[in-house]
Amino acid sequence: MVDAASLAFIPLVAVGFILLNQGAKFITDNAVAVSRKLGISRFVIGMLIVSTLAAMPEVLVSIFALAEGANSIALGNSLSSSVVTIAFVIGMTAIIVPLKVTREIIMRDAVFLMTFTIVSSVLLLDGKLTFLEGIALMILFIPYTMNLLMAERVTDPKELEKSMEDATIQLELMGHLFGRKLEVRAGLQWLIIGVLWTVMGAELAVRSIMNMTSDFHLDPWLVGITIVALGTTLPDIAASYHAVKRGFGDLALGEGIGANIVSLLLTLGLMGIISPFSFDRNMVIPILVVLNLSTFMMMVFMVKGMKITQLNGILLMGTYFGLVLATIMLTLS
Repeated sequence: MVDAASLAFIPLVAVGFILLNQGAKFITDNAVAVSRKLGISRFVIGMLIVSTLAAMPEVLVSIFALAEGANSIALGNSLSSSVVTIAFVIGMTAIIVPLKVTREIIMRDAVFLMTFTIVSSVLLLDGKLTFLEGIALMILFIPYTMNLLMAERVTDPKELEKSMEDATIQLELMGHLFGRKLEVRAGLQWLIIGVLWTVMGAELAVRSIMNMTSDFHLDPWLVGITIVALGTTLPDIAASYHAVKRGFGDLALGEGIGANIVSLLLTLGLMGIISPFSFDRNMVIPILVVLNLSTFMMMVFMVKGMKITQLNGILLMGTYFGLVLATIMLTLS
């Protein structure tokens, strides 16, 4: 029988995610201002800032979970967050407003995401995430950054300026979970507060989820791909929702793809470097299949019609629910 102390962990999980997401909001609200003060205004840095900040909740939660010994929660979150992003940040947004696709997004982001997804999957097929594999994933940031540098050199300056304006809008929209804009004084100190707030939220969420999983006898892997993955992706989902409301629905596409690239490389890379571990290969294969399938589907939709339609969005959303259903069936079998 579950006692009152066990039930208390449920609101603590919610509080942890609120702190996590509001901390992300403080960070993104001040990132542009701080970057300008430091003289960071180049296209490459701007795009990397957007992608990295968008992936921060997933990265922190997985690292904390790994540090606490919850390997299933850490790995489940890191992999399924990418599926959640494709399903809800991109798919759900396309259902509301069909997303236009540019050649730059395909060549700059989508091709690299497909490549990194395949590479990450191959590395995980042996049931281990080693130190050297973590290093290799981190090194893959180099060709992605070089691709951005090449894009900066050959792209028209007006298009680059438009891309930076889009990046600024993305940062402003990320973290508005409750639809209310809390104005804070921009500066480095507020950026640091945002980082600390996010870290506290991640720590509280992970500890509460671990206790809740133990007390309620829940499957850690299933918790990782549902509660944790959805909770850490809330800033991106909220950003895409507010982008649609303001007429910037297409921004969800670039932000979602960029966040997935950083999440795959940075989260898995850091996990391998900090604490290499082994896992059940059969448990991971279904999510790897869905991850590659959803990424490939999105790539086909983008190339075929240079647009992600409402029907495409429904199909992309379906991949996540298919993953959850398959996991439940495997758990019960």
